[in-house]
Amino acid sequence: MKLIDFDEKFNRKIAEMIEKHAGEHSEDEWEDVIAQAYRKFGDTYLAAIGKTPRQYFAEMGDEQLVETLKEYLLQGISVPDLLCEEIEGRGVFPALLSLLHDTDEELVHYALNLIGPDRRALDRYCEMLSEEEYDEHIKDMLADLLKERADDVLERVLPLAGTDNAPYALEILSKTTKRDDRAYRALADAFAQSDDEEKPLYAGYLASFGDDRALPALLAEIEREDIGFVLFQELKFAIEALGGEYEKERDFSSDPAYKKIMAAGGGSDIFGMAHKK
Repeated sequence: MKLIDFDEKFNRKIAEMIEKHAGEHSEDEWEDVIAQAYRKFGDTYLAAIGKTPRQYFAEMGDEQLVETLKEYLLQGISVPDLLCEEIEGRGVFPALLSLLHDTDEELVHYALNLIGPDRRALDRYCEMLSEEEYDEHIKDMLADLLKERADDVLERVLPLAGTDNAPYALEILSKTTKRDDRAYRALADAFAQSDDEEKPLYAGYLASFGDDRALPALLAEIEREDIGFVLFQELKFAIEALGGEYEKERDFSSDPAYKKIMAAGGGSDIFGMAHKK
């Protein structure tokens, strides 16, 4: 398929504009000027194709749009925003959903951005989260999308809490509002079984989930004599988020993380705690 490099055409014109009007705009102003110019470019008649760039993509069928997206990526040509805008404007359609069965990271990345948290994609998103073909970058995106539909995918995500994909599953479960006991147990168990490096994350998940049954475990953990400053702060936040309190004074003057924060904060840490002499 022969492709038109619309971005190259636009960039060439913008380069000429910037050279001609150098010094007339600030960097922020240039961003606005370029954005406006791109919108105008989309509706500008191009003799080479006999229509405007926007019309060029609007006349394509759904499957042709998806195939064109694939070709831009395959041939290493910049994907025009106008193509993505046309796809987004049509909503979620079968040819677009079919991209979720591809394994090319860049193509799947585009598909996830274009589809978003649409209900029709949720089953496939959950499947992808459990498949080895997708790396952490894609799974991070999947988790972010599924968090927006956490209640809808609860049953499909729960089984993943006991697999290698547990970190993604637990992040999603922490955003559910159904207060399902199985979700709480998965989050509580993950916190109990985690090491000090992981505990701040899982404490945050318990805080996000919002079940005050987690308070005894959090309060017991924060009382540890060997607790580090970062974990202490995350536990304190989680306890307060769940309606609890922890007011005991603790000395972290010998904690490396605390020292770094103090040095950066000029005598008080990011939480407003003054350095103890």
